[in-house]
Amino acid sequence: MRHQEIGATNRTVAPRHTQSMARTETGRSRDEVEELKSVAFRALALLSSSEQEAVLKYYHVKDAKMSLASHLLKHLVITKYCNVPWSKSKVSRQPTHGKPCYVPEGGDDEHVHMDFNVSHQAGIVSLIAAVGFENQVDVGTDVVCANERSVQDYASIDKEGFFAWVDIHGDVFADSELNGMKLSPVAAQSVGIAVGDVGGYARDALSRCQWRNRKLDVQVVKGDGVPEESVELSSNVVIEAKLRRFYAMWCLRETYVKMTGEALLASWLKDLEISNVQTPAAKDSADPFSLEAGDVARDFKIAFKRKPVKDVNMELSALGLAYMVGGCVRPSAVMGKWLELNLETDVLDIAEANL
Repeated sequence: MRHQEIGATNRTVAPRHTQSMARTETGRSRDEVEELKSVAFRALALLSSSEQEAVLKYYHVKDAKMSLASHLLKHLVITKYCNVPWSKSKVSRQPTHGKPCYVPEGGDDEHVHMDFNVSHQAGIVSLIAAVGFENQVDVGTDVVCANERSVQDYASIDKEGFFAWVDIHGDVFADSELNGMKLSPVAAQSVGIAVGDVGGYARDALSRCQWRNRKLDVQVVKGDGVPEESVELSSNVVIEAKLRRFYAMWCLRETYVKMTGEALLASWLKDLEISNVQTPAAKDSADPFSLEAGDVARDFKIAFKRKPVKDVNMELSALGLAYMVGGCVRPSAVMGKWLELNLETDVLDIAEANL
């Protein structure tokens, strides 16, 4: 995590070593979680007894590793930006909704004010922090992996169709969002049309596509007097683009809700509407195992109970081929870039030097 000026937001992605370990074989047993006591002894030694228990309670090693990284990142941001030893970087919880926070010993009002939030999914842990603001600032983050549940998602879609699959999640989306995820056109580039665009009946065909393993004939308009070109598309690429858009929407909503300190069980979920969502594309040359930064989507329209929300800045970034990570801050402020940390040099060395 780089140092930034007071009054900045800092964003990090889980330590590289930790996230790469978490991408190994899934379905690890309790025995292999127990092995973390020796394999990750150096990292676990930096946590309290209760935090170690929280890490080692998991059945699958991938979940234990994400929990470990989450604890480490929270202590790291407190130690680095609140100028306290690692041993004093106690993570507390806000009384209202239980959002993690730092409360200095003795209730010192002169300490650096900070709000932070963490998220983890599919081997990646993200942290966003707002540091040094004079007044209250709230931040939130979420991580999604668009292809983590491909087998389950495709099985359901093949049985019931994409529209019915979206409706399964209807309780956590606004009605306008559900309709948009079903029927809003997908970008031509997201389905492999590099040059030109689709319109008319072709655009409608893409919008209404909800089944895999079918062929779609679309007319591509290239402009400048170039005749329309007929292109045959597999419906699979259309469904894949719609799935990525769904997970982008999920990530944005979760990011916003976590900023408030609540969860996806909040009573007001249907009152929150996010629109004008452009799904960020992965970088073309992205290595399947990298977290190479792709596009960043911004300028979303947010409404609560049909009234525009103007005091929140929210971004959605593509990382690698399948990950997307969201960040938001209220009141609106400029956010820094996501930084990928090295477990040893960026976390463990700093912790041990500041015990």
